[in-house]
Amino acid sequence: MLKSLKVSHFALIDDLEIEFNDGLTALTGETGAGKTIILESLHLLFGKRSDQQMIRYGESKAVVVGTFVLPKDKQEQLGLDEEITVRREIDSNSRHVMKINDEVVTLNRLKEVMSILGNIHSQNDSMTLFDRGYYLTFIDQVDQKKVDELLNHYLIKRSKYLDQKKAFEQLKNKKEASIEKESFLAYQIKELEGYQLVPDEKTQLEDELNKLKNYDKIMNELQSAYQYLDGEVYQIDHIYDASVALDKIKHLDESYQDMAERLSSSYYEIDDVKSRIYQNIEGLDFDQDKFNLMQERHYELIKIEQKYQKEINDLIDYYHEIKKELLMITDYDEYIKEARKELDEAFLDAYNAGLKLRELRQKLAKKLSKDMILELKDLDLEKATFDIVFDDIEKEEKALLETGLDQVEFMISLNEGEPIKPLAKVASGGERARFMFALKSIYAKSNQLSMLVLDEIDIGISGKTAAKVALKMAELSKAMQLIVITHLPQVAAKADHHYGITKQKENNRMVTHITKLNLDQRIEMIGMMLSDEKLSHFAIEQAKMLLKK
Repeated sequence: MLKSLKVSHFALIDDLEIEFNDGLTALTGETGAGKTIILESLHLLFGKRSDQQMIRYGESKAVVVGTFVLPKDKQEQLGLDEEITVRREIDSNSRHVMKINDEVVTLNRLKEVMSILGNIHSQNDSMTLFDRGYYLTFIDQVDQKKVDELLNHYLIKRSKYLDQKKAFEQLKNKKEASIEKESFLAYQIKELEGYQLVPDEKTQLEDELNKLKNYDKIMNELQSAYQYLDGEVYQIDHIYDASVALDKIKHLDESYQDMAERLSSSYYEIDDVKSRIYQNIEGLDFDQDKFNLMQERHYELIKIEQKYQKEINDLIDYYHEIKKELLMITDYDEYIKEARKELDEAFLDAYNAGLKLRELRQKLAKKLSKDMILELKDLDLEKATFDIVFDDIEKEEKALLETGLDQVEFMISLNEGEPIKPLAKVASGGERARFMFALKSIYAKSNQLSMLVLDEIDIGISGKTAAKVALKMAELSKAMQLIVITHLPQVAAKADHHYGITKQKENNRMVTHITKLNLDQRIEMIGMMLSDEKLSHFAIEQAKMLLKK
């Protein structure tokens, strides 16, 4: 629930602070007094994108801070404490800040947290009842978690199908262009096959040629190194003898043992190097014919690299690519057949995933229809019948919509004996308002929200219907905190807490204020809501009567 709200330098608000309680809270005031501005500040805390135009004229920054109390189950779900503080700052220099408990968060994280805590209905939301494209959203909200699991699976399958369809179309278009290249590709393949290319062959040839070109130098230096290690002046055996001598006194000093081990190791290392030098001398040979052949092969490889402007390893890859391309041209029908099979399988995977989502939505739709009828009966629509009709689907690509396979229509009959018809065509303004209130009530209860904010959801309602709506709001507020912006005196009278919103001129500027009303102030405010222009004695008595009910 919302515990407190602080707003600074936001539109017509200079500095405002409100303490909230549980139960039903009504916000009332004349049109233009600033009710919508307060709602906008709440929207910011729930993750709405900020707008620099909302910064109060003459100020550099607007700040909205809300303190919320989380139920225990929400604390565990979100990993947050019982009380959290959400802060939004809108800077004229575009340095906008979002924080939860002084920790900077992303917009997505803010939306995630607040969507689990509560929901805000704005007046524009009611317009969605005219657009059947939004109806799936209302169905999905009955069990959003299960729907999201199946929807995400479907979207992955759909994306894979669309990718394969694009590749398939490219494959079909490629044939015509490739046929012209057939003879050219055949020539290139034959030429590259004639070279019998081997990976890294040119590099290895260069290493071998470099050794052969320096044969004399290598032989001379190897022989010199061997003579140094095997000559009369330097005796390798002396190193071994020295290590044996030190080994005899190693028990007298640890350093003798260390030196003995190092000399012994050196002896074996040097002896091994000496042996390998000898093997190299014995194995070193210069074959003039081999040298000539290697030079010729190296020249051929340089020539083919220059011709194709590719290195040997890249040429090998290119050879495999054009061989595959030529095979596709010569056996194109088989390629198309295989690609078509893969495309059909991808479509079936996506379609079947969509069917599973459709099956879940149909179950949720039945539950929503049943709950809606019960809610509407409590809202003075006792004879209403309601059904959600799913459009037929065809097993073809156009059925794979981004939202799934489904398109639905909300069908309703508001009067006994009348056939059901599309909601958008038959419901009046007041009936649509009650329908939206019923939807929001079901959503809030099914998702166990701890707060719900409603902006003039009761517009177009009057008389005894208004009294039933007010009673329904009072009942709903027993399960969660309910904050309503209303023009109905019946709703204001049912509220546990009543705030009056006014606009006053201060220092030649208009400023919005909010005040928690006492009993006398409530009588006056509700009386004004019942009056045309001036407060009358009859309106006052009516206000008192409403407050006593």
